[in-house]
Amino acid sequence: MAQDSPARHASGVFAPLAHGVEGVEILAAPDHLIPTAVATLGWNGVVLPPVVLLGRRVVVVAELLQPMHDRRRATGWEPVDDRIAVSTWDWPEMAHLVPPPAVRLVGIVAPARHWRTGLTAAVPFSGLCPLTLLLPADIARDADCLRQADRFGVGVVAAASVSDVDPTAVDVLRTGRAGAGPPARTVAGGRWVHEVAYGQLLAHAA
Repeated sequence: MAQDSPARHASGVFAPLAHGVEGVEILAAPDHLIPTAVATLGWNGVVLPPVVLLGRRVVVVAELLQPMHDRRRATGWEPVDDRIAVSTWDWPEMAHLVPPPAVRLVGIVAPARHWRTGLTAAVPFSGLCPLTLLLPADIARDADCLRQADRFGVGVVAAASVSDVDPTAVDVLRTGRAGAGPPARTVAGGRWVHEVAYGQLLAHAA
């Protein structure tokens, strides 16, 4: 991934940590439950490491499209994480030159300590794939949280509370909007998100 790319890898460790300098959220408390949340939601794909996309820290779940991957390898198209370069792929004169997407975005998880933080992270990706928030139990069950999640079609998953017998359990409170919305090219940065996920998938498989 290019050093100056807007996509930045956050920590790949799924574990709860505290806030960083000046209260900036570095890792959200329920991170360690992301694989469990994805499995509970029935999302079939690779859970990729946390990454900062468009200034939002999220976890992408993606599936490699093998025929498209093979085609790209044969034509020399590696993942392109330069957002400005990828933005030109929507130009009509570029239609016959750009590579096909080599991944399917299964879903995006926005883990956070508060629902407002999670929703701010998830909503920019509306239309690309299903979205869900992963939140502490009491925050997830807040009425305003569920109301706003319903408004934007975002799912809500609650982490286990301190009183739960199984601390690794999660509770799906809202499943969110299924599938993608408009075509990826109509979502700001949508094609670029596919390219970043493609790069992450290849790195994961290496």
